[in-house]
Amino acid sequence: MLSFPWWLSLFIGFFSLSVEILWVRVVGFGFKTLPFAFSFVLACYLVGIALGAAYGKRLCARAQNLYVAAAMVLAIAALVDALTPAAISTFLTPERLWAYTLTIIVAAGLKSVLFPIAHHLGSLAEGPRVGSSVSKIYFGNIIGATLGPLATGFFALDHLNVDECFLLSGAACLLMSMACVLKSGRLLYIGAPLVAALLLSLFAAQAARPGIGSLGTLAVGGPGAITRFAANRHGVVHYVRSPFGGDGVFGGNVYDGLTSVDADLNANRLDRLYLLALLHPHPRRILVIGLSGGAWVRALEGFPGIERIDVVEINPVYVDLIRTYPDLAPLLADPRLQIHIDDGRRWLKRNPDERFDLIIQNTTYHWRANAGNLLSREYFTSSKGHLNAGGIFSANATGSFDVLATAQAVFSSAYRYANFVYASDHPLSPDLSRLAGVRRPDGKLFVLEQPRFGSVADFLATAHLDPAATFIAEHHADAQVITDDNLVSEYRHGLRSALEPAALLALLPPAAAEFEVNAAPVDAAAVSSTAPAAPAASLAPAAADTPNR
Repeated sequence: MLSFPWWLSLFIGFFSLSVEILWVRVVGFGFKTLPFAFSFVLACYLVGIALGAAYGKRLCARAQNLYVAAAMVLAIAALVDALTPAAISTFLTPERLWAYTLTIIVAAGLKSVLFPIAHHLGSLAEGPRVGSSVSKIYFGNIIGATLGPLATGFFALDHLNVDECFLLSGAACLLMSMACVLKSGRLLYIGAPLVAALLLSLFAAQAARPGIGSLGTLAVGGPGAITRFAANRHGVVHYVRSPFGGDGVFGGNVYDGLTSVDADLNANRLDRLYLLALLHPHPRRILVIGLSGGAWVRALEGFPGIERIDVVEINPVYVDLIRTYPDLAPLLADPRLQIHIDDGRRWLKRNPDERFDLIIQNTTYHWRANAGNLLSREYFTSSKGHLNAGGIFSANATGSFDVLATAQAVFSSAYRYANFVYASDHPLSPDLSRLAGVRRPDGKLFVLEQPRFGSVADFLATAHLDPAATFIAEHHADAQVITDDNLVSEYRHGLRSALEPAALLALLPPAAAEFEVNAAPVDAAAVSSTAPAAPAASLAPAAADTPNR
């Protein structure tokens, strides 16, 4: 029969690692999914575990009743977990890294205090049997540490927001605290978890708010500007009111584009998409990696002669959000459209025989965690293998010269237009006359004569493709080929902090220079003094290195 200390050990592992998963989401969201977010949380957690275990050792030597000591610690841990959302809303900001560090260490340390206590209580055997008894308790902790991240990451976050998960952890700690008091036989100490429960109930309404909850204070645009919000195990998506038409789409708190499909306003820089109609004479099969807000796929439907559009999107929540926009919802009823909920790279591997005339990926920022999976030489090579003869591969370089260099290394012809790269096995040259056969999302055909200033047709009238190699050489850029192993885009040429001056480039309006992330250091003072202020909610639709879709 499994002892109470065994269950205590399992509980510690389960909720300690569960809360770590919650902190990864909080820090990842607050720091805009920088790849350092996970390692930062892990480092803080390890420090907290070490400090907590050291204090737990002292308790084992001094406490008269370890069950009472465990109950007191669990009551405090319950309050810390339950009030964490309030802390996030009050003082946890990217500027206060020390606050994140201290809070995570405390959260991890409190639960780890119980680790040596559980082993002390469950390892009463002596002589040759002590090893067996210790391993049994440790095994319970491993089971809990394995199940915790799975239950939280795959199930809890699919149905509850971060605040509610923190509150659930706090409630569980309270129940275990009461169980420890009952096990101790000192019912007088039941007051500690009861007081903690009273305080928790008083602050629960403020601590765990529905919807985006405490993450709203970290969200770009602020909670007051958020028009739509959804979260699941894949991440957090929120939409923000935009002065440029449509709403701004943010995935993981990073700008992902606009819902606008107005070809005259061209806030979404749809000219980068329609350029493909000028480069390929008769695209019939099209693959789009990343649906996101759906605006680009909606515009793509107007290309003449298309027989099928395959879209691969890892987060199904975008499909539900698209249904709420009248200008975008019609794309879901297009019989030519096939949406696959999957990872783009994995889908290509699972469908080796599929071939396309166009492969389009309006990739998110190159510096985000795991972005290299869709920017590496190996991935570009796989994509090239899925192109028909004369097919074109296009991707958003988001200001990275490394993406241009990688495309140049894989394809015989690679070009740059705006912040996009276009690559193929043959030279590319735009033919503006083809635009006249393309139908806009509003049902009208493009008019080439005297196009409206700033419209899609106006941009394409002077569109020019720069050979990637020439463009890199002209800017003296330190461009390297991205591989699955070197993580160049995320670490060497990525952002070190969400507060770096280079990060401001993503928030600047059209006056910001293109492709300057890796070419030279950014002068923050010069940026702030010469460029106009970023618009509300940092929605700069035509900024050179923003992924609009």
